[in-house]
This record gives sequence, C-alpha cells and structure tokens, in this order.
Amino acid sequence: MTRFQVPFSGKAERSGPLAHGHANIVRAITLDDDPTRLNLAMVLPIPGSPTAQVSAWIRVLLERHESLRTTYSFGETTLQHVRGEGELAVDVVDGGGEPLETAERTARALRSRVFDLTSELPVHLAVVTENDVPRQLVWVVSHAAMDVAACELLLGEWLELSAGRELPADDSPQPLDLVELEQTPAVQRLGQAATRYWETKLRTVPQAMFPLPTTRSGFLRPGLRIRSRAAMEHVAAIAERTSASPSAIALAALTALITHRTAQSTCVTTSLSGNRVLRQLRRFFGSMAQDALLPVDVPDTFDELVHAVRAASMPAYRHSWFDADAIWEVITRITEERGFSFARDLVFNDMSALGDTAVGSPPRAAYSRLPSVWLPGGPDVEDDPETGGKLEVLPEEDIPCRFFGCLYRLDTELDLTLWVDPDCLDTAQVTEFGRGLLSLLRAAAEGDLPLKELHSLTTLAPVERGDGWYLSDSCWVELAAVRELVAGVLGDRPHLVSAEPDERLGHRLVCYLTGPARPPELHTEILAALPGRPTALSPHRYVVCAEPPADPLDASAWAALTVETSTGRKVPE
Repeated sequence: MTRFQVPFSGKAERSGPLAHGHANIVRAITLDDDPTRLNLAMVLPIPGSPTAQVSAWIRVLLERHESLRTTYSFGETTLQHVRGEGELAVDVVDGGGEPLETAERTARALRSRVFDLTSELPVHLAVVTENDVPRQLVWVVSHAAMDVAACELLLGEWLELSAGRELPADDSPQPLDLVELEQTPAVQRLGQAATRYWETKLRTVPQAMFPLPTTRSGFLRPGLRIRSRAAMEHVAAIAERTSASPSAIALAALTALITHRTAQSTCVTTSLSGNRVLRQLRRFFGSMAQDALLPVDVPDTFDELVHAVRAASMPAYRHSWFDADAIWEVITRITEERGFSFARDLVFNDMSALGDTAVGSPPRAAYSRLPSVWLPGGPDVEDDPETGGKLEVLPEEDIPCRFFGCLYRLDTELDLTLWVDPDCLDTAQVTEFGRGLLSLLRAAAEGDLPLKELHSLTTLAPVERGDGWYLSDSCWVELAAVRELVAGVLGDRPHLVSAEPDERLGHRLVCYLTGPARPPELHTEILAALPGRPTALSPHRYVVCAEPPADPLDASAWAALTVETSTGRKVPE
C-alpha cells in the first residue's frame, strides 16, 4: 500500500471554544469507552480521474471547511485549533477487481482506528484503485468534525467536484463562528428555554422505554432495513387525511408499535436534531446535532397519535439547541430527586430531508447507510407482493442504545433501518416489527385505526408483567431488580425493600434497614449503581430501624421498629 499527501495552505489559523452541540459530541468522544463508534464512514465514487485530480478535489474540501483542519486541546476549557496550512495523508489501496467491496472493507478498517484529536486531523482517507485508476474514495471522519447533516453536504460537494463543476461560494458560518452566534441574546434565550423544557419533561417521563432485563454486555445490535414503495402511497393517504408530514406519520407508526410491544402509555423518543434552523446554518459544515426530547402520551387512534407526535415534535425540536453543561446539570439534579436513571434507550434519527440542502442533486438511494458504512447509489426497491416492501436483516453494529431507528428516505420509497437490542426484540421479532409497520401504514391509509386493533396486524405481542412488577413514578419496575440493586450496596446488612401503594407515585419503593445509617449517602451509592438496570429505581424512602424484626420479610414489622425515616434526597420532603 502506498500513500500520497494532500497539501492545504493560505487559510487563517485561529483558536477558540466550542459551540454547544460541538462541545457535547467532543465530550462524548472523550468519555466513551470506545470512541470509534463515533466515527462516520462513507465511500464516494471517483469517475476514473487521475490521482492528481483526486488530490486537488480533496484539497478544495479541506480548505473550504475548517472542521476538517481542526485539532483540540483539553484542560479546564476544551479549545479547537484550526490549522491554516499543512497536509493530509491519503492511503492508496488496490481494489483487486472489486473496488466497491474493497472500499467498504477499507472503510470499516479505518473506522476502527481511534483519532488522536489533539495532534491529527479528524479525517482518515483512502483511494481504492482498479488497474491503477482511482475508483472509490474512502472517507472516515470523527464525529467531532462532521455530523450526518454534514455528510449529506459532503456527498453533494464531492459529486459536483468530480463532475468537473466548481462549488458555489459558501458564506455559512464555520464552527468558531457558531460560537459567536450562540452568544447573541436570541440564541441564549433559546438555550434557557431548552433548559426549562428538559427539566419539565424529565420530571415526569419514564426512565426507560424498554424496561426489560439486560442479559448481555456490550452494544452490538443486529439491524433490519425496511424499504417500501407502497408504504409511501399509504403515507400520502394518511397525510392527506391528517395534514401531517410524512416524517410525523413515520414516527407515529414507530411509536404505536413500540408502545404496543412495551405496554407503555407514554413513548419517550430521543430524536436527533441537526439544529440547522436558522437560514445561515442550512449548509453549516461541522458537528452541531443534539438531542430533542420528545415524549408523547399515546391516545386511542392512529390519527390522534399522528396529531400528538406532530404537536410534541415542534417544542421538542425547538428546544434541542442548548448548553449541554446546563442540561447535564438538570439531568444530574432530577436523577438525584427522582432516584432514576434516564436510559435514552429509544433514539430516532430522521435524515430524510437532509439532502434537500446539499449542493447539486446527490442520489437518495444507497447500498448501505450510516451508522454502517454509507455506500451511496444502487437501485430503488422492488416491493415483495406479500409484505408490500423488502425486509433485510443486517449485520451487527455497535449502537449504544436499545432501539435506534434511522429514517433515510420518504420520497419515492420508505427507507428505514432499525438497530435493536436482542434483549428487547430478537431477530425474528424485529422482522415481525417491520412487517407490522408496513401493515399498520397500509391499514391506516384506509381510515383512522383504533390502536387496540394492532394485535390483528402483527403477531408481535406485548410483554407480560406478572407478580412483582409495579408502576412507580411513571416507570415499570421489577421488585426483584430493585432488591438486587439495593443488596449490592447494603451487602449483609439486614434490610427489606417493599413496594407500597402511593396516591402520587402509584407505588412507593421503601427500603427498611438496620442502623446506624445515613440515607443521603446510601441514596448516592444506590444511584451510582443504577445505570444499566432499566427495571429498577432507587428507593423513594429509607426507614432506619433499631433492629431487624423476627420476620425479615414483613414490612409492617419493620415499620414498627422505625427510628428514622428519610428520602435521602437533598430536596425537602
């Protein structure tokens, strides 16, 4: 394998702090036990051009976008440093007669390499050749430099360059310019409103959409790609009746099936927001995506659910541009007060409209998509007559949530991929979920559908919760899981955890234990052990007793020996 260098020069060097979304993703990269899962990999076509021309196109992109020339320093404040000149190494790989397949393998290999954000540029590139002629460009980038919206922009710009056309002038802000924009009063008010919104919602939402035991370590999730031309006809019929967008309808369909499966009355989706809401940010090239918190109470019919999703989406996306430190302070405080651990286990990424802002007209079809290697191109889908679409099981990807829905297209076809924890849905159940989704859209196209009839459209049954399960503070909890959590902290100390009826919470979790004890310290230790236990909560009350009763399983006997009671929280009772 050989390599060549792409030089860049003539640009200003500058440094400064990070904008909100940028800081949040860099924080995630530096804290993640495997930062490579936050690398993005693409394969871009090269029309048989010589290496010198490919190098010139790469140089245009490097000089056009400061995020590709940025390193970072970490201290009390994280800073970004934009290089004005330098060079980037590009590997040359022999495609061996299969340039596209070789490019995909190369992309996966480069994606597995950790970027040193302090010393190297956040891009790894390779050119795959066929008979010494460049055919594919492998582009692997740290999420610190690009989000998915920027990937769409990159595809459009690359296709324009490789077609021999000059890129139009671009006066979009660079990442350092975005920091200045966020200091304006209008944007600061947006951030303050977002903090209030998140605090309000986090006080009432369930901690997990999938309160199911976790039996495996790691985050490898099989995928299911759902493609359908017929589904778009059904979506159009629903849109005409409800006046809702295709995106809202697609999310409503996912919401209906997820709450059907989990037997939840509220669906809490974390939807990724590109935050290009201002006109000057439509073609912003960098990383500024953040979470939109989108809770929806599930009504009786699908049309009502579509309206509920649409109504909830507007404030959710409006409040997705925020100072991450402020939101983390809110999350930490509410975690302590509620005694829960917000799981962020249902994530949705709607990429269906991102190509609308790209230069030129990049293809919407793809052989595979992010978060796998993005391979643009390929034919449109041919629907299977039985399912009304095409369902394709995909290899595992490292996805740090339990259900990740990626919506790629809502034009001539629906193109949606689901990555699901097998503890929530195994491969057969995920496939049935896909069939059920297409069946739901088909039925809803004919008229408003009562959601209680979903059982007639899918064999996917709701999870069963028998004895030992309780609804507590909007969360489904398994008493055995709570007891295991508490026992891990208290060890051999005599204690009992019980679930007791409560008018406000549904059920209050009470921990009886022998003294001496300091409930605030116990609460802190239990909260620290709670993440990764989606069926448990921290006790709402700690009852310190003089001694264990004769029957250690009798809550009333424990209560008769009470010396002190406390919530263990910092807030007043």
